[in-house]
Amino acid sequence: MLLVSTVARVGTLHRAAEEMAVTQPAVSKMMQDIEDMLGVRIFDRQPRGLVPTEIGYFVVNYADQVLADQERFLRGLGNLKRGGYGALSIGAIMATAPDILPAAMAELKRRRPLMTIRLSTTTSDELLRGLEKNEIDLVIGRLTEARHHAIFDVEPLSIENLWVFASSDHPLAGRTEVSLAEMEAYPWVLQQQTSPMRQVIDRSFAEAGLPSLDNLVETTSIFATLQLVRRAGMISVLPHTIIAEAIDRGELVQLPFRLDNPLEPYGIIRRRGEPLSANAEDFAQIVRDFVKAEPAQLSGNAPSFDQRHQLPMRIEQMD
Repeated sequence: MLLVSTVARVGTLHRAAEEMAVTQPAVSKMMQDIEDMLGVRIFDRQPRGLVPTEIGYFVVNYADQVLADQERFLRGLGNLKRGGYGALSIGAIMATAPDILPAAMAELKRRRPLMTIRLSTTTSDELLRGLEKNEIDLVIGRLTEARHHAIFDVEPLSIENLWVFASSDHPLAGRTEVSLAEMEAYPWVLQQQTSPMRQVIDRSFAEAGLPSLDNLVETTSIFATLQLVRRAGMISVLPHTIIAEAIDRGELVQLPFRLDNPLEPYGIIRRRGEPLSANAEDFAQIVRDFVKAEPAQLSGNAPSFDQRHQLPMRIEQMD
């Protein structure tokens, strides 16, 4: 499994041999033995290196899952041997970072102080790739592909209220009304095209009859997004939970344009048919309890631009 995964990642038997500290003839022989045992060709030789065949992608994906399971097992075992509570790998979208995630993590560490926690915070599409490969135990996010409905179970929690924002000295700051056409003239910083939040923006421009944004930077980093908005004059969109405090302090401004929220509620996502570990179930219950205890904060009913500033708002219908 290690050989298959390594060759798929590095692309050549020579580089795989170097990484695994064995000779190339030995690697070639092992790969031939694996293919003979399975009765399929796993890789095709192409100009850019070894590329998995159609069946090979299935084998590589299985190899990655086995290795991820092994890594989680060894990490958890080591923690237990040191007197801890094992290990837990969690994935969460950005909207949970200011409130749900810190509170839930603090409570989990209070209950299980010696447990090792691995935390990934990025977009739903990336997190679900990790969940599918068994690299993550539990995700707080939303489904991004139709096939996800067949392989994951989702327990809805809350919605993201998305705000369009810029720096306090941006040329559009202080306006009472802003159109998409006006904002299209400025550079943007957004997530990659596969993320649900980016798809909201792309749909908005398409439905307004405007071309897709091409003057933009793509990143999943909250820090990079905020810095590019503050220092490079860019416009962006983030959940209100992330930027509300900076807007209240006057560091950023919410632009008077609301995106009617077409996003599905985010929730607790798990692999279908697979029970959660005790650590993962404990974390999930903590999240449920926190959301239940803070309905006003997490319902998505954050004050809109006109409620905050008592100014007219341009509303674009998304449906």
